[in-house]
Amino acid sequence: MSGSAGGRRKTGDTAVATEIELKLRFPPKHLREVLALPLLAPASRMATRKLAATYFDTPTLDLSRRHIALRVRREGRRWVQAVKGGGSTASGVHQRLEIETTLNDRHPDLSLLPRHPVTRILKSKKIVESLLPVLHTEITRSLRLLEPVPGVLVEVAIDRGFIRSGRRRQQVCEIELELKRGPVTALFDLAQQLAEVVPLALEHQSKAERGYALFCGAGTAPAKAVPLALVRDMTAGQGFLAIAAATLAQVHANERGVLGSDNPEYLHQMRVGIRRLRSAFSLFREMLGDAAAPQAAALRAMAGALGPARDWDVFVTETLPMVRPALAAHVAADRFEALCRRRWQAARAKSKKSIKSNTYNESMIALSGWLAALGGDGNAAWQQPVRDCAVQILAARHARVLKRGRRLEQRPAAELHRLRIAVKQLRYATEFFATLFAERGMATLRDRLVLLQDILGRINDAAAVQSLLNAAATDDREFIAATGIVTGWCEARAAAERRALQNAWRRFRAAPRPWQK
Repeated sequence: MSGSAGGRRKTGDTAVATEIELKLRFPPKHLREVLALPLLAPASRMATRKLAATYFDTPTLDLSRRHIALRVRREGRRWVQAVKGGGSTASGVHQRLEIETTLNDRHPDLSLLPRHPVTRILKSKKIVESLLPVLHTEITRSLRLLEPVPGVLVEVAIDRGFIRSGRRRQQVCEIELELKRGPVTALFDLAQQLAEVVPLALEHQSKAERGYALFCGAGTAPAKAVPLALVRDMTAGQGFLAIAAATLAQVHANERGVLGSDNPEYLHQMRVGIRRLRSAFSLFREMLGDAAAPQAAALRAMAGALGPARDWDVFVTETLPMVRPALAAHVAADRFEALCRRRWQAARAKSKKSIKSNTYNESMIALSGWLAALGGDGNAAWQQPVRDCAVQILAARHARVLKRGRRLEQRPAAELHRLRIAVKQLRYATEFFATLFAERGMATLRDRLVLLQDILGRINDAAAVQSLLNAAATDDREFIAATGIVTGWCEARAAAERRALQNAWRRFRAAPRPWQK
């Protein structure tokens, strides 16, 4: 993403603006340190004010479902009505339209809003008559205006306070960097400098989104990959950025769930997002060149930090229930399961710690900044049509799968693992580029790749069990005996999956290749 700050136009008491913001959260214990940061020292006096706001919606949350926020906020002696929507969040940057109107009191007055696609729903009589308050925010804001380099102007808001909905509330401690003038990359330059001094993490949800989660009384569900809709008039560079933004969004959408929930699906989907993003880097390697190496290495480290917890998730929640009858006939299955669950919880705690770490958060800020700065000036490969690039990628990845699948029946587990990775990358490529070729052919190929990947995944899981249990080494004789039983069961399962693999492989080889003329 590249570009400069959005403009503001004012008509009477109504102002229409495009906000471009980067939100960074920090632990409350670092508030004094943040307020005293030399990097945020303004040229003029800092302004601090109290902001109390109420957000309105219908009982069925019609505005939220359309990604529109309606807020009335007390700012000193005046009331300001704001409508926000029609924007996007990509690589950590929040970009959205904001329409502000001065009011006489705390009650919304939608008749004052100008005509605009974002405000169209607010002109409905049904909507107007059903509005009710759904959440409140009480924020103390310290506001500063910085010019970090000539030509760049950034408004810095240090917010602390609470979001409330009913009896539920959530603490707020964050820095908002709003771009007033200059390129988007200036926000990341400042964020990276700040992250070197105090612990900061990208905040991907607005206060309204967090408040709606409180209102609904539950966190968001695990976020799965969202289908991409690349179009043929895109360049290869635009295609890569669209893929990177979508995969990165899946990673960030699952972070809170991993940290605050015991549902293993959050970790699974977060790792899927990282894998898809790593695959995008691999698929576009020739176009990106060596400049992408540090970011690819950071993603590899993130995946490695989460891997053991996911391996234990699969073993405890999927493998162990299936093998338990065989265990119960020979050993104390309850004792073995209790030992495994302790290892599982330790691995989960370690994965959460990695996500909270400065290393992870600084890497995410650096990655998002790198994507925001990415451009293809003078790069012919970057400027080529995305469909031409997709043809090259799909053909090369398909050939790699065929090569690694030769003499399939003779391949040891380690080589089947390499085949699984190649299959996975081809599958992701078919999903990334699905809209650029014949829909039916791409769907058929994808389905057969999914089947192949699932079988290879189960074979890999079976092969990984022994190393997983060996890593949990213990002198407990029951545990050692149970490990042997589990390993034998997994070997038998892998043998059965190998027989299914042959048929799935034949079906894959017969699948269409829509990129071929």
